Amino acid sequence: MGTISNQRRQRPSRNIGTTVHPRRENLSRFGLVVWALWPDDPVAGLAQRAKCTKRHASFLIDGKRKPNAKAMYALHGAILGD
Repeated sequence: MGTISNQRRQRPSRNIGTTVHPRRENLSRFGLVVWALWPDDPVAGLAQRAKCTKRHASFLIDGKRKPNAKAMYALHGAILGD
C-alpha cells in the first residue's frame, strides 16, 4: 500500500520572464504600486530609494505599516523617473 506522502507534488509550470508574488492577495495598494515598479525585488528597491531597512519596506508593502513621507517621496520619484 503506497502512501501519498512519498510522492512529490509538482509545481505548476510558469512562463519564463513572469513574476509571481506568493503573497499577492495580502498586498496593500501601496504594495501593488511598488511591485509594479520593481518586479524583481520590490523590497530592496523600496528600501534603497526610501533609505529604510528591508524589514520596514516589507511592512510597508504588506500594509502592516502606513507609508511615511520618505516612502511616498521615493515612490513618487520612481514614477516620475527621478
